[in-house]
Parts: sequence; structure tokens; C-alpha cells
Amino acid sequence: MGNERFTPFVLLIERISKNIKRIADKEMEPYGLRSAHVMCMLQLSKTENGLSSSALAEACGVDKAFISRITNELLEKGYIYKEEVPTKKYKTSFYLTETGNEINKKMMEIVNNYVYSVNKNVSKRDIERFYEVLNEFDLEISKIANEEKK
Repeated sequence: MGNERFTPFVLLIERISKNIKRIADKEMEPYGLRSAHVMCMLQLSKTENGLSSSALAEACGVDKAFISRITNELLEKGYIYKEEVPTKKYKTSFYLTETGNEINKKMMEIVNNYVYSVNKNVSKRDIERFYEVLNEFDLEISKIANEEKK
């Protein structure tokens, strides 16, 4: 990616991310949720075995302190519950409650409608290739970012 592409790439990614968060915040407001809650709940819905704070932070791409705040808010709302892992003193797994699962179903309907709307004029192959390339960018940028942390 040359210099002439770097700035538009970064700006587009940031704008898309902000707009997705705005849409999620607007759509989830009736449930007292924000985009951060949505991502957490979507990740929890992918597993029957629950997720630890660390696994949830990794899956959402955020730090554990952020996940701690989000899970506490979701616990207070009754959308998730936690279970202690008997073999590990400080290990807790989070799961969606029945109410959380119901809200998750509504979230998925909303997500599917938006995805259809965004993708309707793009071929399935182009969409597949777009995500393949985006994933490649993510892997390489992550490698560079992680090298700098050392």
C-alpha cells in the first residue's frame, strides 16, 4: 500500500468503524445497550461453553479492564451470568441469559438487515475477497504492532 493509499485507507476504516458504532448505539438504545455491549454479546452467542474475561477481551479486541466494565453492566441488566470454574480459583466464564439470548436474536436480525443493505450491490466473490484481503492486512499490521510492544 503506497503513501497515496495509506491515508484514505485509515480514514475509511475509522469512518466505517464509527458509523457502525453509531448504528449499533441507535438500534440498541431501547435495550439500554451500546455498541460495546453488542460486540460482547455477539461473541458470547458464538459459544455454548462461555468465555472468560481474557477470551472475551481477545475476541472483542479490547483490554480486560474494558471487558470488566462491560460485563458488570451486562450482569446488572440480567443479560449475562457468570459461573466460577471449580478447578481455577480466579477463572470465571460468562454466558448469555435467556433474556440475553432473546436480545441477541433481535441484534442478529438488525445486523443481517444492515449487512444485506450494504452488500446488495457487491458480488459474493468480491465480498469474500474483500474479507480475505482485510484479514491479511490485519494479520500483518498486528505483527508490526506486536513487535513494537516488545
